[in-house]
Amino acid sequence: MSATRTATTTTAGGIATPPTAAVTDRRQQWLEMFARGYFPGRSGQIFVVPREGEVITDHDPLYRFMHGSPWDYDTRIPILFHGAPFIPQGTWKDAAAQQDIAPTLGALIGLSPLQTYTGRVLRNAIAGGTAPPRIVVVMVLDAMRADYFDKYAEVMPTLSRLRREGAWFSEARAITLPTVTGVGHATIGTGTDPRIHGITVNALFNRVTGQSQQAYDQLDPRELMALTLADAWNLTTDGKAIIIGQGGAIRATAGLVGRGACIVNGRKVIAASYSARDAGWETNPTCYTMSPALAAFNGKTVWQALGGKWRGHDISDPTKFRASSVFQRFEGEALLAVVEREAIGADEVTDFVMVNMKGPDYTAHAYGPDSPEQKETLSELDRQMTHLLQLLDKKAGPQQTVVAITADHGMPTEPPPGHRHYPDEIVAAIVAKFDPKGEPRALVAYYQDAANYQLYMNGKRLEQLGLTLKDVATFLEGQEYFAAAFTEDEVKAAQSRLSHMTGGR
Repeated sequence: MSATRTATTTTAGGIATPPTAAVTDRRQQWLEMFARGYFPGRSGQIFVVPREGEVITDHDPLYRFMHGSPWDYDTRIPILFHGAPFIPQGTWKDAAAQQDIAPTLGALIGLSPLQTYTGRVLRNAIAGGTAPPRIVVVMVLDAMRADYFDKYAEVMPTLSRLRREGAWFSEARAITLPTVTGVGHATIGTGTDPRIHGITVNALFNRVTGQSQQAYDQLDPRELMALTLADAWNLTTDGKAIIIGQGGAIRATAGLVGRGACIVNGRKVIAASYSARDAGWETNPTCYTMSPALAAFNGKTVWQALGGKWRGHDISDPTKFRASSVFQRFEGEALLAVVEREAIGADEVTDFVMVNMKGPDYTAHAYGPDSPEQKETLSELDRQMTHLLQLLDKKAGPQQTVVAITADHGMPTEPPPGHRHYPDEIVAAIVAKFDPKGEPRALVAYYQDAANYQLYMNGKRLEQLGLTLKDVATFLEGQEYFAAAFTEDEVKAAQSRLSHMTGGR
């Protein structure tokens, strides 16, 4: 296996000099983040890091902004626990990561630690000497940058109150790459790294079929290779705990709620996700039960009532609808209907509500994190949070609910002109350099999901051309918009050096 390549810097006189310690440390950090996220057969062969402020994105106007990177705007996330008397008040500067949420909540309810955990219990988030809460809520606010809690505090009074009253971890980060929805939710749900739970990207390349496929292909949660916190509680209580999972996409819902009845001795849990095909809700009926309450919710009726417009934007189809505050209201109201219908919090067995709120992600993808559209979506999100907390108090009684609030990733701000880049253009540059006479996709088998930050290469074609992965990685690293490029061997070597517990932290 090859060693980690080291970049050089060039002085004004053109003399190559060794990199600074800071640059070397940063490259090693990126390499370890990819190593935590590497799973054989699912990950790519070349892994890239854009320079800070460079955005690799999609031509679709609904995705002008794209996350996925190791920079603070994509990795700095909120981690907040709330719920007296179970959670103490305070701001903590301890390092905290998505992997720590499941172990912490498991300790709170008395669940034995899972051997797959790479996260740790955040002891500052747990008050001693109390019985378990009746309801535990895991709320993943999709693409919720931590700085939104300051920037948009005026329109988020409920979230601001929870921050003041709860345990806030100010140095929380996502510590795996890429920083995308499928990876983040599975990491939060299982308390472990993608190298163990197996969800490494939002869309991977299947070499057998020759096609790309989304995470949880055909709504199948059995792609998860580790138990989630919800799975473990389902098994421990033999299905007595009510477990509700809901989200804006299956790659969010399944990563939180787990596999339901699709594990040995598992019972069906209540789970559904928004369908981009018909603007309704969908589930895998083998593993889950979909709440009848969702039958009344279809986005088409919402956008039709508004004449298909929101703030002057066209929202008249299932995908455009998502990039709006009315979608956030739709998500919230659907969740309230499900929670209202179920008997959660009615006995001493702790029930779970595992939720993804996708509104901030879709709105920021289209309009950016600093836009008035995002401000309105976050305001609506806060209103829905208010209604949910009131309903939970009604169901279980006051001070019987613990809420863990976090995010799967962040979102970059508006880049300068000329600093957006697209996978098809990057692939074209590789082909022009190394295989100008080759067939389309002969060399680069798959690089279409911009957020994945990894390329799936055709090894046979590389061999025919007398090339190595390092040749291609070196070329990519020489492009002005990339800060680093690593080969699969480099990532695997870095993974072998990670400790199991705490993910190498």
